[in-house]
Amino acid sequence: MENKTVANEDTTSLPLGKGSDQDGILVISDWSSWHGEYENEGSELHLRKSGVQKNIKDIIAQSPPGPITIVSVCGGQCREVIGALEDHPRRGDIRGRLVELDPENAAFASAWAKNSGLDNLEIFNGDASLTASYKDLAPVDIVVISGVFGHINTADRISLISFIRQLLRKDGFVVWTSHSLGGGRSEEVREHFSNLNFAEDDHVTLPGKFGFTVTRSRYLGETEPFDPDAKVFSFGSSRSDPNETAHAFAAMAKPAG
Repeated sequence: MENKTVANEDTTSLPLGKGSDQDGILVISDWSSWHGEYENEGSELHLRKSGVQKNIKDIIAQSPPGPITIVSVCGGQCREVIGALEDHPRRGDIRGRLVELDPENAAFASAWAKNSGLDNLEIFNGDASLTASYKDLAPVDIVVISGVFGHINTADRISLISFIRQLLRKDGFVVWTSHSLGGGRSEEVREHFSNLNFAEDDHVTLPGKFGFTVTRSRYLGETEPFDPDAKVFSFGSSRSDPNETAHAFAAMAKPAG
């Protein structure tokens, strides 16, 4: 797999988290400061945000006229998605759902989407780990999974990749991020996507402490039947047991073919 590294002289790091030997799960000590880093130009999170936004814009640029459906898993304040769309000439074509559990983050994103004229983009204040949160969306053109794989374990990463095959149309895209800090599993996640019938269209490793990666993968299969009553993953900061995992998709998460 090709690995492109973006050159950047800025050496800003984030003293907000650390790697983990527990299956590559990041430990974040201050989520408020973490979100603030998105707007700190030159910071690692700013670079990651910019990389995700570029991929979203590139996908839209190659999309035919008509509606474009986008879904964001654990969207946070939706800085990557809404930031990419707020001034986009095709924002009227955008529809979909950004799922975020925290009510303050969801309220922030909802007000921003409304002010940006993204009238058909729903900000859903709900649990992104439950398939019910994505009901009536498929087939989807773009799924964004930013800042999630670094907070769930290997079994749940496979489970989540397997699940989005129930959302994406054939040749639909997923824009996803990971990290390389400490026990980061970015290369393993790339292999999981390949094993589950995704082609990799672009991959970049960003400079800095976390070694964030931004990848665009394309689903080669047909949309799979939707299961509305499953749990897909357990977010790291919500675990009472670091070894906890969501097993709902364990039997489904098999290599394509």
